[in-house]
Amino acid sequence: MELVKTPLGELRWFKGLGEARKAYEEGKPDEWTMEILLDATDKQTVDWTLMMESKFEEIHGKDAKKNTWWFNCNPDKDNPEKLCVKFKKRCFVDNNGTKTQGPNVIDSRLEKWPVSKEIGNGSKGIIAFKIVPWSAKSGSGMTLDPMKVMIMDYVEYSGGSVPSDDDVFGTVQGGYSLKEDAEKSF
Repeated sequence: MELVKTPLGELRWFKGLGEARKAYEEGKPDEWTMEILLDATDKQTVDWTLMMESKFEEIHGKDAKKNTWWFNCNPDKDNPEKLCVKFKKRCFVDNNGTKTQGPNVIDSRLEKWPVSKEIGNGSKGIIAFKIVPWSAKSGSGMTLDPMKVMIMDYVEYSGGSVPSDDDVFGTVQGGYSLKEDAEKSF
């Protein structure tokens, strides 16, 4: 299997650790997803996008019609100087009951990344992926299936964590207490 690597970029919406997450599209299998932002003016990024264009022609032929989403790489909606590349790995169970494994995430020393250490937006990394070709009436394309991710610069994930009850409220003297009510019953 040939793996293709991205240039170093900024990771975003990284859902590549642990079990696959519920797919965005109704009725589709669970999946691991992530985005990488690349500097559109950087020579490495320009060369990489040209190489991906060549991969499309290699897979589908020079005259193949491109679907709108033929290569999920578009100017970022927040910063058009960056390209946003989207990756998706679907989780399937084969006839033997073997489940698809998620991407292998490692640090720059090739150490396995702990599932409990979620990766936040702004982390930097390189994604190695396989190309999964597809065709439809509207044209052909390539899904980028992330196989390996190397984290080069880590930003801790902070979104979605809920502060503890104590941080939000603290204890209130004179308020209702389940514990005190139970003690009164005896």
